[in-house]
Amino acid sequence: MNSKKNEQHTIPRTYLKHWRIAEGQNLVCIVDFHNKYRTEVQTVGLNDKVFKSRKYYNDNSLKNPYLIEEMLGEDFEPNYEIIMNEVKKEQSLSESVRVKLMGWLYVSKMRSPVMRANPERIANFMYKAQECWNGSVLTEERERELKEKAKKLAKKVQLSALSDEVQVQNLLKLFVDTLVSKHWRILKSTPAYEFWTNDNPGFSPNMIERLARDRPYHHVMEMNGGSYIYYPLSPKYCLEITPFEEGTPLHISAMTMDIKFEQAPLDYIDFINRGVFHTCYKLLISNNKKLLERCIK
Repeated sequence: MNSKKNEQHTIPRTYLKHWRIAEGQNLVCIVDFHNKYRTEVQTVGLNDKVFKSRKYYNDNSLKNPYLIEEMLGEDFEPNYEIIMNEVKKEQSLSESVRVKLMGWLYVSKMRSPVMRANPERIANFMYKAQECWNGSVLTEERERELKEKAKKLAKKVQLSALSDEVQVQNLLKLFVDTLVSKHWRILKSTPAYEFWTNDNPGFSPNMIERLARDRPYHHVMEMNGGSYIYYPLSPKYCLEITPFEEGTPLHISAMTMDIKFEQAPLDYIDFINRGVFHTCYKLLISNNKKLLERCIK
């Protein structure tokens, strides 16, 4: 098997392409918060190893272990160009692009490294707790075994949200039902202060005031009636999904409404970028090195 196929993008290259520092240059600016030796802003290529993980989507329970990786590359990732070509026209989006955008939001979040790291952390804790309850002594070797067991379980959980037919149908229905019942707007940034993204795009602010002080943003897009959702599409555009105002006619939905493009105030751009910062897994991504340098100072 081609080694190139084994190194798989955890962030789609088609998405990264829209964060390039300049047209024709396949480079983006990043801050890698997991690299204690490189704390400065780096300029890296779209195929840099920082965006990849070895056999990340491989599922050995399938006849073709590379099936999920192939499905993403052939059937899903090309849709982003279609979406962005229409977004750039700044006209109300067609029905087919709205459908593609909902599918993109689902798969984008389900393939995120956060969706593997969180189950792994919880499983590892539960496995170790069970050992302690049983009175077992946790040796270093046993801890390594439990960590590996948690890692395998977390991968299985994440990949099932992309390949298990029943689970995909149930989760996708929740996504679509929630997104369709909300108000969509596409916010525009300014050249002086553009949107950022990260390796876990899409987040919701915490709407519970007493909890928001300690955790102002969720790493996931909250799928409930009162949630607000933000998804940076490019440095210039960010999708805002919010509850409809009270009194909105019931026949109005995200599929029928006129989606407006509106200039976001600087403080609103800052609010969104703070959310991007707080909800990254390890990478903050931008087309502007100076903006990121201001962020980490």
